[in-house]
Amino acid sequence: MTTVQYLIGPHLWIKRSPAWNAVMEAVALPLFRDQERSLIMQWIDLDTRTIDWDAIHETARAFRPEPRILLRVAHALFNGGDCQLSEISELSSAGRSAVILLIGQRYR
Repeated sequence: MTTVQYLIGPHLWIKRSPAWNAVMEAVALPLFRDQERSLIMQWIDLDTRTIDWDAIHETARAFRPEPRILLRVAHALFNGGDCQLSEISELSSAGRSAVILLIGQRYR
């Protein structure tokens, strides 16, 4: 079972929603520590299809810079907005590759 499969469980509707799929793919990235992922998931309610982005960003203040940037990218993609390209340049090559993956998930 992949991390994404574990996170979405029976909520297969996520795979039909590019915005939600991009968010869940972001949270599943190996660039997040398990503890960070758990903290983020408490603010994502798949049953009611809501995300408390303010709480996620507040929680992420204690994270390393790269996961914080990835969460901002996921938030922008979820809301149909553009990513700040200047932030993407601050990511490692793995982080930049992850952003490309997320953009692909969102705009497929």
